[in-house]
Amino acid sequence: MAERRREMDEFLNEPRMARISTVSAGGLPHSVPLCYKFDSGAGTFFISTGSDSVTVKNLKHNPAVSLCIDDDEFPFRAVIVEGAAEVSGEMGTDHEGLRSVIDQFFGPDMWANYKDGPVARKIRVRITVFPARWKWWDYRRKLGGSVKVD
Repeated sequence: MAERRREMDEFLNEPRMARISTVSAGGLPHSVPLCYKFDSGAGTFFISTGSDSVTVKNLKHNPAVSLCIDDDEFPFRAVIVEGAAEVSGEMGTDHEGLRSVIDQFFGPDMWANYKDGPVARKIRVRITVFPARWKWWDYRRKLGGSVKVD
């Protein structure tokens, strides 16, 4: 895992969408927006998603992954990580993992609306993203840079 400067940790822990990009067995890119949790201590990202998703199918074939987390307010900020993902086995509906993401992203009051919906009924897996390269910019504080594993 790449060591990183910590200027963007607060940004990464704010509720926002990430775009995860994977590669299909045929070599085509696939990107989809999703919610995530960032573990600043470990420098990893946690994602709960359906076990039958295209993202999961791609990661089982090729664990290479990229995440882009940004905002749409000027001056812009963004973090892009490239690395590898580990996919857990099927975990049933994994309400514990899903709820942890929902609570962070939408707040704890949203779980009551989510728990009986179609997303919460899916058989889920947990994806952990281990960054090997970090790229960031924060035009508000005039920061930018990158770091990678040697």
